[in-house]
Amino acid sequence: MHWKNLPRWMRDTGSVVGAMSVLLILYDLMLAKDPNWVLVPFQIILALIAVGAWSYFSYRSQEKRKLQEQRKAEAAERRAAKKKKLAEEGAKQAAQTRARNVARNQQHQQHRHD
Repeated sequence: MHWKNLPRWMRDTGSVVGAMSVLLILYDLMLAKDPNWVLVPFQIILALIAVGAWSYFSYRSQEKRKLQEQRKAEAAERRAAKKKKLAEEGAKQAAQTRARNVARNQQHQQHRHD
């Protein structure tokens, strides 16, 4: 399996836990007086579970937030388009009304002059 084919949260988990594991082993080799090597694999597995769960839920939350923002943007776009369309229709209707009023006024003026 290729590393790049994995989901991002899984790659990040592997990177973080890998670095933590190297630091844990280096600490046990250099600084610990009596390291318990039996616990190291369990600590690494526990770190994989904890960091993996946190990373998964964090990325899922980010995706939901992005989807909500995208939906809000689309709704705002639709509202703006609807408002523009209504304004155009209002302007068109106002122009028609103005033209009718001008025509009516001209007819009234012609009738008064007769």
